[in-house]
Amino acid sequence: MSSLTMIIILGVVGAYVGAVADRFSYWFHVSRAMLWRKHCPKCFTFQGWSTYLPIFGFVVRRGVCIMCKQQLPIAPLVAECAGALALIYSYGAVFGFTAVPISLGWINAALIVVAVGGMLVLSISDLVYDEVPFAAYLVTLGALLARLLFFSDLTTFVFSVFAGILGGFFMSLLVIVSRWRWVHAHDILFGILIGIIVGWQTLFITFALAYLFAILGGLLQWGWGVRTFKGASSYGLYLFVALGAQAALQLVALAV
Repeated sequence: MSSLTMIIILGVVGAYVGAVADRFSYWFHVSRAMLWRKHCPKCFTFQGWSTYLPIFGFVVRRGVCIMCKQQLPIAPLVAECAGALALIYSYGAVFGFTAVPISLGWINAALIVVAVGGMLVLSISDLVYDEVPFAAYLVTLGALLARLLFFSDLTTFVFSVFAGILGGFFMSLLVIVSRWRWVHAHDILFGILIGIIVGWQTLFITFALAYLFAILGGLLQWGWGVRTFKGASSYGLYLFVALGAQAALQLVALAV
């Protein structure tokens, strides 16, 4: 299987993971009516078959309702793109883009999918609702630890756990320095997850990228005069965006 074919498959699967994460987040915090993402929030018109196609469906509809031409929420598109990039990055780091997992390798791949989906749920919840469902956090952490426990050697497992502890400690320092204003207690949980995912070697590169994106996000928020967008400064979201940026850079390096 060629690298391009593998990347396309991972992108499609990741986009669907992002779509499910977006709808689960809305269901968990707001309403069990998960069809909200398939209907126009203004006229409640069903958006047709294209709503089941992540990313492509939004492009086909040009981001507007097919009936009343109301601008549709962009949150699902962002979640789908983030899911695609995150899965490509995570899967490529473990298997490589040309590897085809067999037997237990499929379980390894499934655990990666669960972990990426869980991170998306936590990031969306952190941004929009300024809280994270602890059950989703436990599932994500469990998937990551299970993958390390059963599909890595002892040295890798120990260093990954160390990276998770290091990530949590660094986020704890940020919480203290910020006096609980723009970094919250649940961001410590994100630090632990990110540390386990990226490892201690590139952990602080990820944190640096996240901090850069947080500054840019704050400047955009200030420039647009946004004051009521709850959770816009949540650091956990920017950690996940940093993972997406690393995925994009990895794809560029592969293409070059």
